[in-house]
Amino acid sequence: MLAVTVIAHLGALAAEGATDADELRRRLAGEYLFVGGAPERALVPAAVERSVDGMFFIARGIAYDRLLRNCEICSRYSLALGGGTISVGGSCQLPDVSPDDGREVDHRTKLGETSKLSQRLVGETLVQEFRGDGGARRVVWTLLPDGDTLRMQVLITSKHLPRPVDYTLTYRRKSATPAAAPDSGTPPDGR
Repeated sequence: MLAVTVIAHLGALAAEGATDADELRRRLAGEYLFVGGAPERALVPAAVERSVDGMFFIARGIAYDRLLRNCEICSRYSLALGGGTISVGGSCQLPDVSPDDGREVDHRTKLGETSKLSQRLVGETLVQEFRGDGGARRVVWTLLPDGDTLRMQVLITSKHLPRPVDYTLTYRRKSATPAAAPDSGTPPDGR
């Protein structure tokens, strides 16, 4: 009898976990617009500068330029979570698409760089991991309690960098389309 009770309780917990993950998928899905403005835009070059500080001056310039190209701030992101996949598409990048269980897939950027990509839900966050020959990039997406503000924390590490690149950007869910104007009585074709 105890075994049946334990099994039933574990089944209920698993179903609750699936429900929580499904709810998080629904809450995260949508289109988000960058709202961090000039203050957050300034964070990116400052984070890159801190990361390359102390490198030999020729290597420093090359690393700074390459990192800055890879840290372009997209004005918009679309998150889609369903059907066993996660897709994160940005206005300035190719979509990041992989299974939602964290399995790695091959990934290519618009700059032609290749890496391994894994994406998964961890607690209340969506975690993206990019792993390449030159280093790694971790992006953690966190939906704030208001349900509309999305934080994107980026951490780039490499054995070639004295310090990681670390910055956070803020996005806000795109508003629903405005309500249609009241019917004027004129049919849409103007007749």
